Amino acid sequence: MNIVWRKSWIHEYESPWSVFEKLALVNLINRNEILHVYGNQQVKKIKQHIGDTHRDLLRLKGFELEKLHETLDYNLKEHSDNIIMQLIAPFYDFYGVWDPWFHDDLQWCSKCMEGGFHSWLHQFKLFDTCAFHENKLIDTCPNCMQTIPFLLSNKQLESAFQCKCGHILATLGFSNWNDWKESPQINQSILSWLEFNMNSVNEQQTKWIVHEQHCNLKLLLQNEPEEIKYFDRIEPIQQDYLYSNMFRKEQQKICSNAFQIVEERLLQEFLGNHQDCITQLIDLRKEDDMSDFPAICPYAYAYVFWRKSILMEERFYGFNPFKNELISTKAPLLIEEYLEHFTTQLINYQIKMHNIIDKRIIFWVLEKLVTQFSENFFGAWFDIAGKGCEEISVPSWKEVINMRDRAFPKIALKCRTDEPGTYVEYHHVENTETTLLNKYECIYQNENIRLNIKEMSSYTPQAVALMLRGSTPDEDKKILQKSIEAYVKKLNF
Repeated sequence: MNIVWRKSWIHEYESPWSVFEKLALVNLINRNEILHVYGNQQVKKIKQHIGDTHRDLLRLKGFELEKLHETLDYNLKEHSDNIIMQLIAPFYDFYGVWDPWFHDDLQWCSKCMEGGFHSWLHQFKLFDTCAFHENKLIDTCPNCMQTIPFLLSNKQLESAFQCKCGHILATLGFSNWNDWKESPQINQSILSWLEFNMNSVNEQQTKWIVHEQHCNLKLLLQNEPEEIKYFDRIEPIQQDYLYSNMFRKEQQKICSNAFQIVEERLLQEFLGNHQDCITQLIDLRKEDDMSDFPAICPYAYAYVFWRKSILMEERFYGFNPFKNELISTKAPLLIEEYLEHFTTQLINYQIKMHNIIDKRIIFWVLEKLVTQFSENFFGAWFDIAGKGCEEISVPSWKEVINMRDRAFPKIALKCRTDEPGTYVEYHHVENTETTLLNKYECIYQNENIRLNIKEMSSYTPQAVALMLRGSTPDEDKKILQKSIEAYVKKLNF
């Protein structure tokens, strides 16, 4: 096959995705044909379906690299590897793998794509805006709202730079090939950051600890952290202690206490006038057997389902948050995997720097994470409380997980060893998606109505079961039982 190509069409920081799209465009071939021509020996042996593993653009493992190099007159593998290492250099020591740092689906800038350019910087999870034009990145086709796999694949693409729905991603044509030589200008602060990364690859004293899904480049570029904590002397623990039940219990206590402080503050300051509303919901109170359940207060809704989801409790009813005992002795299980991630990275850093571990650093970070997440997550529940009360509904578990991911704070920890201790900088982007505004009216802010709530009976499934114990339920009792079950089911996830 005779291939038309110019080396000048490959730009700095470009990803293989747009290189192959341009190759398809000028040669009027599709992606499967490119793979059949430039696939390695293993790929060429496959007679029918070539799986996504061989279409991967992160490592180009499915390609015959020498032949690709010869055609493009350019080492695309080396080009990609160098950019990837520039991007993940500050974190590579503790993470060691590439995949978590890059989106599985195509992320792009509409302005860049006009010229047929897609960058590794668009795929990198720490960028949510274009490093060249500063506009928000796109992750679905603007027409059909479908995602496009970051692969050499026809799955969601038709001809070059065209979605299957017909939407044209790039306005390139045969008449303006010379325009492909133009490379967009990168933001200067991002360029400086990339250059610094490569120059300090072997820097041992300072390291960034982040979660790729919950960080943002702005955190790494800003000069002022939210807080700096200096641990003046190391108080080491044995590595065996990390795997003990005692260490797990200490972690759980720190996280539980942080959650409890947020919960107590909410109940006292924000929900102080809604204690009867909360009691009504958690006791499933109503007037009598035949009456409907009263309307749910949005403040009670937000609190009850926030607590249920964050602690991953089985039921939303039947507990009493107003007893004098501890409100909760549970850790926020909903973010356990994220807390474990930061714990592991902090341990790795300390072992690498000191070959010993100071648990105070770990506990300080965990406390801040739980506190900020708990506050953000309550705001997320409060945002949807009005609709949930009106519809007597709750989100699906998948939607709750999406709420969790949006509410988890975007943070970056900058750790610096300075004998005899360690500095930890806590960089944080404030969550602007949710704010606790008094945007709902509660119909229960009347003394007589509150007294009426106190006189209502509880109709939790346990309470109803006690009513029916030892007797054969008549038809009315059966109807009551079914109505309670139906109501509870509406509010379960």
